[in-house]
Amino acid sequence: MRFSITIDTEDEDTALRLLGALKDVGLVQAAEPVLEDVDVRILPHTRQVLVRDVPVELTRLEFELLLHLCGHPDRVHRRRELLSAVWEVDDVYSGARTVDVHVRRVRQKLGDAADVIQTVRGVGYLVASNGRVRVERSRNVVRLADRRAG
Repeated sequence: MRFSITIDTEDEDTALRLLGALKDVGLVQAAEPVLEDVDVRILPHTRQVLVRDVPVELTRLEFELLLHLCGHPDRVHRRRELLSAVWEVDDVYSGARTVDVHVRRVRQKLGDAADVIQTVRGVGYLVASNGRVRVERSRNVVRLADRRAG
């Protein structure tokens, strides 16, 4: 048998205590995280990249580049946008070829999983959300964007 409960409250602590009580008496089972098989796992809280569970050493900028691309999948990232987001360079004179060199180095280090970063000729780069890459955020790390206003 399956049933659902709606908790209509603005107080998140009350909702969490109620959920905890339901778990304690066995009415709600703790959800087990489903870990599907992925090629590339990015662990931002420890700044690690794992390719099929093997650690890959990346420089700071290579890690930031890969994290940005994978953190915003299914969209083409222009070279100038990447320069701004990763290198924090906002002038029109900076060389966009820097991005190409770093992407090539990241691909070399990813080995067989290098094709997760796709080139969009004449535009930039794309990572598709096809289940081959996962950015794993720690449950214990609360990002400012995750907090609700109020």
